[in-house]
Amino acid sequence: MALFRAKEFYMMFFARNTTLFLIAITLIGCDSDNDNNFIDGGSEPPELMQETLTLPSAAQPAFTPGSPGVVVTNPALLEQFGSNNFSLNNAVYTRYSLSDQDTSQPDAILVLVPGFEGGAANFSKLAENLMLRAQADTGQVFEVWAVDRRSNQLEDLAGFNIAEREQDASIGLNFLFGEELGMPLEGPLQDELGRRAIIYNSSDDLAFFAQWTELTHSQDIDAVVEAARDRAANNNVFLGGHSAGTGYAARYAATDLDLTPAAVVPGYAKLRGLVMFDGGGGRLGEVPSEALLDSIEARFDGGLYGAVRDQAPRCIDGLTACTVDTESTDCGAFANTSCTESTTAYTVLSSLLPTEVFAASSVSALDAAINGDGVISILQADQGGIPGNNAIEQISALAGLQLLLGSEPASSTSLMGNFLDDDGLPAGIFPFLAVSVGAPGPADNGVNTWLGIDQELPAESTPDNGPAPTDLAASAVWGVEAEVTDLVNDILPQFYAGDTNFTDWYYPASGLSVTSGLGLDSSALSAPPPVGRGRSDIANRTQASNVDIPVISFGGSNGLLPVSGGMLGYAETLAACAAPACDSLTPRVIDTEQPSTAFPTFGDASGGFEVVIAEGYSHLDVITAVDDETNPIIEALLVFMQRHLQ
Repeated sequence: MALFRAKEFYMMFFARNTTLFLIAITLIGCDSDNDNNFIDGGSEPPELMQETLTLPSAAQPAFTPGSPGVVVTNPALLEQFGSNNFSLNNAVYTRYSLSDQDTSQPDAILVLVPGFEGGAANFSKLAENLMLRAQADTGQVFEVWAVDRRSNQLEDLAGFNIAEREQDASIGLNFLFGEELGMPLEGPLQDELGRRAIIYNSSDDLAFFAQWTELTHSQDIDAVVEAARDRAANNNVFLGGHSAGTGYAARYAATDLDLTPAAVVPGYAKLRGLVMFDGGGGRLGEVPSEALLDSIEARFDGGLYGAVRDQAPRCIDGLTACTVDTESTDCGAFANTSCTESTTAYTVLSSLLPTEVFAASSVSALDAAINGDGVISILQADQGGIPGNNAIEQISALAGLQLLLGSEPASSTSLMGNFLDDDGLPAGIFPFLAVSVGAPGPADNGVNTWLGIDQELPAESTPDNGPAPTDLAASAVWGVEAEVTDLVNDILPQFYAGDTNFTDWYYPASGLSVTSGLGLDSSALSAPPPVGRGRSDIANRTQASNVDIPVISFGGSNGLLPVSGGMLGYAETLAACAAPACDSLTPRVIDTEQPSTAFPTFGDASGGFEVVIAEGYSHLDVITAVDDETNPIIEALLVFMQRHLQ
């Protein structure tokens, strides 16, 4: 992603089965107070600890390995997991802590959900910043637990873990593309695995994704929240998300986790507060029509599973062919005649960003970390001494990279930088990638390099997008763009370190679409008759208007939430803040038009709704930026959490 700078940087790895590693924290990532704390104390900075863990989830969606009655026959699944006796009904999270702290009972735990196509490792720098701040400013012990969606279990990381352990990116390349490049299967790949990477198709391989609804993910999050409550002092657990992850957090808070009418167990009641990063959270939505409710039930009861498996529209039984125009006839044998159209099991972002590109990013990032800048990328390097026998030219799934990044020789650092930087073509097409990591550098012996944020950057990398808008309807990016994320030290490891990574190879969009059309209130579907249809097994978001815990939201003026008015929809769904630190009088929203519709007046600390916009920050910068004088996020987050500890 960026070039190797002459900073002290090292990494120690323990047994890959424990997925525990230590990252040395350089002074560039700490504010001046923290620097002085370490220097004056004469001690080394603490190290960032990472451990990926798995918990059983209460969710047991149909057709999913591990659910009752499911027998796995897919050869690829059997090969990856070694037998048919495995379960995907798990919650997966990565626990971040500091090496010099007693974490037997942290003062607080922040649980975070990544956004669209993001992985748990997105939050490693935020975790480091927050925990160091808490330690330096108050002496408190905080932890961050970053959630991976259950689809992360399908990412075949076995060969990459070996490459990481051996510090040899060619092992990762061989694991992923060795057959096509004529690389022999040998060494630890052969001795420990005896195979190469398994990549699943977007139809029948993972058709069970169609049952992984928003409720399924809320139940997975609940397993992590409950584990955090058991560990944190006084159950001090906060929940947040980045981008689309703010929707996961908002839906969890709005969900009654007891799916029976006998009791109400609101998600929000298990939390001290909600934290939103560059995402809107959601809103109540319109009252759904009967036709919409019919289509939701048809999708869930089998129609979507069959449509994904067969890549063709299906009736509610998942077997009968249909078209939407003739559904009343085609599905006439069923009480619910809705026809469910086909979609892919997971998100496929055109031919430019297939799963193989996300997987190859782990190889490229490790190569960059090992070889630095000025050395041609392992993805462009010819294998076996054969001209043109390189991954970029020979692997069809990577063809889009030439369109996005060009074909000139470049280091892996340069390729990663151009792929992610907010001023690059890929981030322009796919804004969820955008992060401010520097600028293209000069050629070194014919190999393009990358300039990091601590180097002299061209003026065009920090343009002035003008003053803040005053009209919410016309809001756009504004302010002087900032270059605030350290690509080499803070982003590269996120792509390969441990048993998580920066991306979500298989974002499970099909199941998430089951309740498409509903907002944060699913009562018309889930409440008992006559209020609803009693389908709490599909969704049970009946508590949105009762959420009474405090909320803090962070946006970037160059991101997807450039103005605070973008949070109005969510703020207006909530009940008054009932936390002890709120005053019980100030509303969540005080004035929707003052000082402007783009920047309305919220209740802030007294009313339990705060919004902070970081000028010049892009979409990912709000969670990846270094903690320096340009960063208003870490201090505000720490103050918010401390205010609401009990």
